[in-house]
Amino acid sequence: MTKQLTFIGHSDDIFSVSINGKPVEEIDCFDKLARYKVSSGENQLYVIGEYVTPCVWMIGVAPVNEGIPIPNWNIQLINGHNYSPTLKIECPDDVKIKKC
Repeated sequence: MTKQLTFIGHSDDIFSVSINGKPVEEIDCFDKLARYKVSSGENQLYVIGEYVTPCVWMIGVAPVNEGIPIPNWNIQLINGHNYSPTLKIECPDDVKIKKC
């Protein structure tokens, strides 16, 4: 089984995380970076969101360290709404998400 994680920005200060379509967290990150470590066993990556000029969200993934590859999970970046893409990640059921 897998879980689907969804990350999206709202207005100019809210970054949200959903698991299988159910919201699990919204953080206020006005003028701050939103960063989560997503891990399952040895597989891990960062999800990063930032509200940038000209009033849009930038969302992406990064390795957690040099030499540690991004997991071979299904990762999609799609249109969310006019000012934020939506990042969707299909990952194992035992996935852990930690704000950092």
